[in-house]
Amino acid sequence: MDKARAKERIGKLRTEIWRLNKAYFIENREEASEDVRDALKQELIALEKEYPDLVSPDSPTQRVGAPLDSRLPKVRHMTPKESLQDAFSREELDEWVDQMQRALAKDHVAFSFLAELKIDGLNVTLAYEKEEDGRYTFLRALTRGNGIEGEDITHTVRTIESVPLSVTVKGRRTLPKFLEISGEVYMTKLALKNMNTGLPEVERFANPRNAAAGTVRQLDPTIAAARELSIFCYQLGAQTEEDLGIEKQEDVLNFIKDIGIPVNPETKLCRDLNAVQKLYESFHEKRDKLPYDIDGIVIKINDKQMQRDLGSTAKAPRWARAYKFPAEQKTAVVLDIQLQVGRTGAITPVAHLSPTLIAGTTVTRATLHNADEIERLDVRIGDTVVVQKAGDIIPEVVEVLEKLRPKEARKFHFPRHCPSCDAKLERPEGEVVHRCPNKNCSGSRREKIEHAASRYAFNIEGLGRETVDVLIDQELVSDPADIFFLTYEDLVHLPLFKEKKTENLLSAIEKAKHVPLDRFLFALGIRHVGRETAEVLARRIAWPQKKKTVEMKGPNAQQSLFGETKTVKLHGVDMDDISATLKSLTTEELAAIDGIGEVVASSLTEWIADPDHRLLLHKFGNADVMALLSEGSHAPQIFSGKTFVLTGTLPTLAREDAKTMIKERGGKVSSSVSKKTDYVLHGADPGSKYDDAKKLGVPLIEEEEFVKMMQKQAE
Repeated sequence: MDKARAKERIGKLRTEIWRLNKAYFIENREEASEDVRDALKQELIALEKEYPDLVSPDSPTQRVGAPLDSRLPKVRHMTPKESLQDAFSREELDEWVDQMQRALAKDHVAFSFLAELKIDGLNVTLAYEKEEDGRYTFLRALTRGNGIEGEDITHTVRTIESVPLSVTVKGRRTLPKFLEISGEVYMTKLALKNMNTGLPEVERFANPRNAAAGTVRQLDPTIAAARELSIFCYQLGAQTEEDLGIEKQEDVLNFIKDIGIPVNPETKLCRDLNAVQKLYESFHEKRDKLPYDIDGIVIKINDKQMQRDLGSTAKAPRWARAYKFPAEQKTAVVLDIQLQVGRTGAITPVAHLSPTLIAGTTVTRATLHNADEIERLDVRIGDTVVVQKAGDIIPEVVEVLEKLRPKEARKFHFPRHCPSCDAKLERPEGEVVHRCPNKNCSGSRREKIEHAASRYAFNIEGLGRETVDVLIDQELVSDPADIFFLTYEDLVHLPLFKEKKTENLLSAIEKAKHVPLDRFLFALGIRHVGRETAEVLARRIAWPQKKKTVEMKGPNAQQSLFGETKTVKLHGVDMDDISATLKSLTTEELAAIDGIGEVVASSLTEWIADPDHRLLLHKFGNADVMALLSEGSHAPQIFSGKTFVLTGTLPTLAREDAKTMIKERGGKVSSSVSKKTDYVLHGADPGSKYDDAKKLGVPLIEEEEFVKMMQKQAE
């Protein structure tokens, strides 16, 4: 980006960041998630770093906090307030430590760190004044504001039961005139739920942070008193620390706790960054089980003299970092929009993006779903968009930040013809997706083969998109069954292939010839048949069973002098029986299966009615592919019509094993508890699902009782 465009972009970013901050911090409206605000701020920081002469004093990167709320009185802080610099990876922490070592002019400083949970609430500062009798009485509470002045929220913070109105300091030779203590006012998840209960949808708070911020800024303290606010404190003002002679960050927390102000109990002293990383990963995994929201951990150098030596930048201490969890949403620039042909012929528009890190992975493409979604979002090439991972897996564009739209942004016009084969696209009545009607379309053929080789289908390691492209270009494969006819001679001389890669791929293909029935059905790429539906079909259709003895090559067969093989007995369904069984079932019979329904049933009957698909199954059979039945596939259907929810750690059973046992016996597994839940199977450290079950009167069972239920019915 040249300087002129950078200047224009910087101006738009500053305006948008201040607008979003005002909505969030002052008006208690979340127009964009914190992840999005962080992403825009990081982009602004990068541009200002590249063009330092474009930095201005009023930039959001140069100030602390947010604009002040004009409704509340403004009060100057005793000592200026700083905000923390963010880190999003271990590499950034390593760089931070290197910077501190250089600043201290030492190569091997033994830092120790105090790590605290980063509570997602509202930063406040409490002030206490010393009386003649030595006690300290609560003087006022301020928001962080702009770092110099904050809003006076004394009237609402006084209503928080955990904030003492007077404190006593013991064991100190000298006592300062004032105590200045910073912390985070927050609302627990349960308190938010209780507060929202009975409120109209439009009046409900979206999250605990917004609820806490909105509550402390109420002009009427009786409203705040009726809501369940809490506080954790973690920092003393610089003058307070100096007057008290505190020399360790951990002593700050001990002092605050000793005078009766709440401190988060999860704080931990870490000897190095490895210990910090373990703590970070631990709380990333269990953050949902905490009673309050967190968005990372805060890391501070424990030694106060080191803190003083390192000092601060214009707005942030050099001795601390906010180590944030991977963002669920980020911003990116749309570089192009292209069409992707799916295995069923569905045409999906895909936004090609400037690289952005979301939930730990770098994303360069995101789905736009369909033509209607492009129109609804009004997304254009050149736009800045909000991207998130749908279900934490598939990146999708969810919003356009129109105020950041450049003048040269271009509209995308959905084409009328397939980008792969040029066939005229169709849009079936009642559907939002355009489809290519050509069964021999090269684009859909490629997707079918790649889908068949994927992890939850045949799981053929080494057969990714790039390899599939080579095989298609060389006319070695035209459908998924062709994979199983590939030979050493076919592969070894191809681009990207060498002897070792050829042997590894052939070994993976050989292993994939015997695949569980549910994964085989999923691999066929039948429309509307996903993994869960494939499991239902595998378990609830009476498939003809056959036993077969085969010789299987061991993993080192290609390299072994004798070509290692072993004889195994397989229990499964052959391809002709799969074809005959599906063809014999009517749409009505399939729809009657619990968990299938009319849409899937119609799709199945249409698929098997196509002679090309029956030929594909026959071709799989000629390649010695066999769909395996698990030992429990025909277990007594004792849980038919029953819904289970699992929570906690079971003593001996893995969570996935327990789910499989339930499904094999006709039951369903749900992720949430409702009145329709039949059993909640729980182990150690159960989560909120356990409490929900107790409230709703849903039977709670442990592993021992679960096993007895299966054994009793088996007898």
